[in-house]
Amino acid sequence: MLDFIVESTQQDHELHWTARTAPEGLIVQVSGQVDAHNESVWQRMLSESAAAVGESSMLIVDAGSLEFMSCGALVALAKQSVDSRQHGVTVRLVIRQPSIRRIITECGMDDTVSAHPDVDSALNCHCPP
Repeated sequence: MLDFIVESTQQDHELHWTARTAPEGLIVQVSGQVDAHNESVWQRMLSESAAAVGESSMLIVDAGSLEFMSCGALVALAKQSVDSRQHGVTVRLVIRQPSIRRIITECGMDDTVSAHPDVDSALNCHCPP
């Protein structure tokens, strides 16, 4: 796996991220907002990040600093989780906002979106992908 740090340069959008490697895979810390305006940037970030990790690795999306996450962003994350699983990559979401956790549950995405309260929990969870 390549060792790299990537920072978004999307200053005109309200979505920012930093990616760094870890022994388990890739951790992407995101901040700002994901809404209809920048959903395509979010989707690109997810697909490029998933492509950067090797088989049997993890992609941790640390969205604990997001101020807002649209339903479309959650659907894109769920789709990326399913697609990644087919390539041996486990996607886990770090989320602290109860409102987003509630949306995941109410939309029936609990089996698709693996949500955790912090990065350590996401990395050390022995739950199925």
